Amino acid sequence: MDLNTIDLLASRTESPIPLGNILKTTSSKPMYPTRCVHTISQDDNSVLSLAASDKYLFSGSQSSRIHVWDLQNFSLVTSLVGHRGSVLGLTLSPDQRWLFSCSGDGTIRVWDTETLRCIYLIQSCHDVGDIFSMVYSSTANMLIFGSQNTSIQWYDFTDPQTHGSTGNVPIIPINPRSSQKSKFFESPSYEDICEEVDRFPAEDDLVKCVIREKNVRCNAHDGYVYCLLHAVDVPNVDGEVILSGSGDGDVKIWSISNSSLKLLNTLRGDTDKGVLSMAISEDGYLFCGVQGGDVQIWDLETNQLIRSMMAHTDDVLAVAIRGPGFVSASADGTIKVWNEEFEFRECMDDHDGIVLSMICSQDYLVTGSSDHSIKFWDMPSPSKPVEQFRRNSIVQDAPSSDTLLYVLDKWITMRTVSGSPKFMEECRRGARFLKNVLQQLGAVSRMLPGTTGRNPLVYGRFSARRTSNAGLNGESKIPTVLVYGHYDVIAAQNEKQQWNTDPFTLTGKNGYLYGRGTSDNKGPVLSSIFAVYELLKEGLLDVNVIFLVEGEEENGSVGFKEAVNTYKDLFTDVDLILLSNSYWLGEDVPCITYGLRGVIHASITISNTLSDLHSGVEGGAISEPLVDLIHVTSKLVDSNKQVLVPGFYDDVSQVTEYENKLYDPIVNWLQTSETARSQSRTQHSAITSPTLSDKSRTSSNCDSPSNDNTRPYIRPTPQYPINKEKLKQELMARWRFPTLSVHKIDVSISNRTIIPRCAKACVSMRIVPDQSIDDIALKFEDYVRQVFAEMNSENEINVEIQSSAEYWLGNPECRFFKAVEKAIQKEWNTEPLYIREGGSIPAVRFLEKFCNAPAVHLPMGQASDQAHLHNERIRLRNLHAGRRIIKSLLQDLSASKA
Repeated sequence: MDLNTIDLLASRTESPIPLGNILKTTSSKPMYPTRCVHTISQDDNSVLSLAASDKYLFSGSQSSRIHVWDLQNFSLVTSLVGHRGSVLGLTLSPDQRWLFSCSGDGTIRVWDTETLRCIYLIQSCHDVGDIFSMVYSSTANMLIFGSQNTSIQWYDFTDPQTHGSTGNVPIIPINPRSSQKSKFFESPSYEDICEEVDRFPAEDDLVKCVIREKNVRCNAHDGYVYCLLHAVDVPNVDGEVILSGSGDGDVKIWSISNSSLKLLNTLRGDTDKGVLSMAISEDGYLFCGVQGGDVQIWDLETNQLIRSMMAHTDDVLAVAIRGPGFVSASADGTIKVWNEEFEFRECMDDHDGIVLSMICSQDYLVTGSSDHSIKFWDMPSPSKPVEQFRRNSIVQDAPSSDTLLYVLDKWITMRTVSGSPKFMEECRRGARFLKNVLQQLGAVSRMLPGTTGRNPLVYGRFSARRTSNAGLNGESKIPTVLVYGHYDVIAAQNEKQQWNTDPFTLTGKNGYLYGRGTSDNKGPVLSSIFAVYELLKEGLLDVNVIFLVEGEEENGSVGFKEAVNTYKDLFTDVDLILLSNSYWLGEDVPCITYGLRGVIHASITISNTLSDLHSGVEGGAISEPLVDLIHVTSKLVDSNKQVLVPGFYDDVSQVTEYENKLYDPIVNWLQTSETARSQSRTQHSAITSPTLSDKSRTSSNCDSPSNDNTRPYIRPTPQYPINKEKLKQELMARWRFPTLSVHKIDVSISNRTIIPRCAKACVSMRIVPDQSIDDIALKFEDYVRQVFAEMNSENEINVEIQSSAEYWLGNPECRFFKAVEKAIQKEWNTEPLYIREGGSIPAVRFLEKFCNAPAVHLPMGQASDQAHLHNERIRLRNLHAGRRIIKSLLQDLSASKA
């Protein structure tokens, strides 16, 4: 029977493992199952065909486009436009220079994989209908294809047409099938194609070629030619052969000789089981996926059908050789893995539609489906089982060639949530895991104990290839860089209903990696580690690099200072401190962070010695603690958001002319960037205030055109232009001026009729250069007590400074910032924005003082990373870019010799 359409096949049933004496199954599930490591979506179109080079994945769609994906970061590079029908087949030349595509429009296109431009358009001198399959022989320099009209045809690239000759070119039929539509997919008529190929834009250099009559084998089969296979030196046949599978159930073997095809043999099949897909193993077995769900296995040594397996419940649309076994994919939505003895090994059913295409790339099994998705599968070799990571080598035994992603995947599963006794052992596992990673990548590594009851720190040192700090031949000392990060994360177990995926399972989708800690801070930490490892492996590491990764950053870095002081001998001669623990302002422009506010956390408690009282009995007769506390807190900040603590602003540094100029590119970006004007999740916390843009307009009465009241609308209009200076001031208010916030008030009892005997307010103050923590804390406590004393209350007050962290301000003009800027420009081909952060990282300023070295903050993530929130993620492109930036930076530092 003929193939059904996508719409008819979409209503599939589940595919259990079929039973029967002709199907062998293994007794247990694989110890290390195949898993989907990344998913990308293809523009609401079914993925009909796939091909992969070392650099790109090409996917053919039902919409006639060919999408080009970067295999390193799974991002869309471009879409190739030209076909006017569904792209049913894709194949590459052995040298990966040419991509061939065949379509329901009855044409074949040849694309240059470097320029990604179409260079040849090949048409038949017959009405072929849909072209389902094709193969290319580099030896014969021929392209062979099978089509709907049962013919097999080929184009010889030695034909003069290839070089633009128009003499003696066959005539294309004028009206061979009029308005007839493709049976397999809806495509335009052949006549329409002939008319439209002359109107394609930007294809002036396109060479149009026509198949010659002598290169047509009419009625090659008694059915559609669904699949072709190119092979060399199959059993009993020397040289190249072409195998063709058809809707008539037969497989035919053809030799290539004298720029022509010669039929050698026919493997007779079942006419009710058309051959839809084929794959051949090195030992001469031919696997045929057929209609109805069977996989037929032929021994080409004897040309015998040795087994017909009931593999699926619907048509087998793709088969592929993977390792010693094979993989089959079906319209029933499943992908099944079989071992070398043709025994069932495992089944993957992650797709929500028909599995239409499947290939094996260098690193992955790749599948495409009618659910508009492409999935990348990591298949551990059954001959080399991968042990759970502890001491085995991650470099050699990782099931994926991308060791960074493999390590990140393992690390994300460890719930390293700080501040909770429940996860203390898990944090220790995460620390031990990182220590082992560092050791196996070439570092000297150890765990440094933190304060009692707190998580350990992880130390690792990669030494430069020159081992003496005295240098060689009188050279200056070898630079030493300290990279700071943290492995602890914010809790996510209560957010599962908001997460689209398990927060502690690394999930790849559309070029992003989702999971708790991917962006904050496990991803950037590993990116930095692997940057150093690659330099070490390449023999280019000319700086010493120390990694200091703590496990309490999300909990105020408790015990960090004490641990570093205890092991101070490990941190001598540091020249630069590098960290990556923040984000870009948007999605499209990289940033360098040069300042963080400090923070003082305090509490104000007002209480009495009485018990909680009934308001109907004692109300009006006593001083109520909660009323007193509300009065005190109301005196901390005025209606203009100015802090009322006397002397609070005395030591705030003035805005210099240089600093003021750093805001100009930011304001320009806010006015011109598409992501800055977006109402989506693509904005930094500093510009997501719903009042930011409204207050910056010259008219205070304007209403935002946005319907989203949680996002700013900052696009300037003639009627409401943005006041640049006002916008600068608002950014400064968030980044470089101090603040005081009241976060919450707790009471001894929460009841609408009870007067609580105790009320406690949590307060924080963000401090900036050149404020002193001790000075501000003292002024705050004195002022609060003064306000309380003026009330003549019967209650008691207690002010407690709970924790603090110093501000940090780098020097963007110093050579280290300029070196980072240079590395960023090299990677992203644009100048970074210099930004500050309103938040705090307690360790940064402490490390600067402790090491007597400057710090540079290199954000890797984008504004949409959702750190601390549900669906935290990081773009894979940014992760790899961060790795390359750090490599470039370290090489530049070694060249300049600190």
